[in-house]
Amino acid sequence: MSGEEDEKDRKEQFDTALEEVLREVEEAEKRDEDKAAGGEAGDAITPNTEAQEQAGED
Repeated sequence: MSGEEDEKDRKEQFDTALEEVLREVEEAEKRDEDKAAGGEAGDAITPNTEAQEQAGED
């Protein structure tokens, strides 16, 4: 291989790796958004005692 071919191959590998990382970041963001939309009770930072009492009444 010539120097130009090596350089082109390295750039293609870099572009492919970068695209894969960007795809993974986008997928992770979507997963986080999906989890947040669910409104899980465990996601609360501070306990809401009134809500806990109401949940116990059900």
